[in-house]
Amino acid sequence: MWKNSGIVKVPVLKMKEHPLEDARTADEILYGMEVRIRERASRGWVLAETSYGYQGYVKAEGLEMREWSVRRWQKLPKLQVSAPAADVFEIPGFQHPYFLSLPRGSLVAVTEDMGQAGWIHVRMTDGKGAYMRRSHLRRLCRISFPAGEEEEKLRESLVRTALSYLHAPYRWGGKTPQGIDCSGLCSMVYLLHGIAIYRDAKIQEGYPVRAIPVCRAKPGDLLYFPGHMALYLDHLEYIHATGRMGDDGVVISSLNPKAEHYREDLASCILSAGTVF
Repeated sequence: MWKNSGIVKVPVLKMKEHPLEDARTADEILYGMEVRIRERASRGWVLAETSYGYQGYVKAEGLEMREWSVRRWQKLPKLQVSAPAADVFEIPGFQHPYFLSLPRGSLVAVTEDMGQAGWIHVRMTDGKGAYMRRSHLRRLCRISFPAGEEEEKLRESLVRTALSYLHAPYRWGGKTPQGIDCSGLCSMVYLLHGIAIYRDAKIQEGYPVRAIPVCRAKPGDLLYFPGHMALYLDHLEYIHATGRMGDDGVVISSLNPKAEHYREDLASCILSAGTVF
């Protein structure tokens, strides 16, 4: 837990490279995630650092920063949104209007199970109670690097999670099914399994990914290209988010020159593979 902290209180908080509205988006921080406040900038911006070590500027108005509120949030057990998007209701029941929609990866605090038609009572960042569908939430995964049979299960789960983003539109700095970029896809897939890898498309010291030869890549490992990254599936196929005209989203490509979805521009410049196992 950090002393000078803030909790994201909007569905998606854009992290900018500079404290300007028109600055390039570096990352998206999702509802319920905690950030460390490094310094306060001008015009309502703060320099923030995420739990996975990424820094940039965010609007202070998107954060809950009251000390007592942050402390309460830190102490509550959390659930994570597992659906592409999950609506939040004041009253349980789809016939009632929802007041918020949270993207996959968002966090809410759990209070008590309604035990009624699959609804669960949750606590929001402002302390207010609300209701969400139990099937849209799951417990947070613990960081784990298993071996043997458990490793194979985790690899399969990483692949399934990556495939759940298939056809999501491309968005620079994006990290949700509504829009995602290459490193956003790979980092979110791992983060949803409790593993924090570097947010950008490179292997960074201090994070669990280590370089391996491409020929040794297994399902769930990562592939690195100049300024781009992907998640390896199997049989020379990989999934990635690309802004290339004609794709413009999360697609499956191949390193096999004979495959219809072969990307020669990427296959010819691949740098290495990376693994946490």
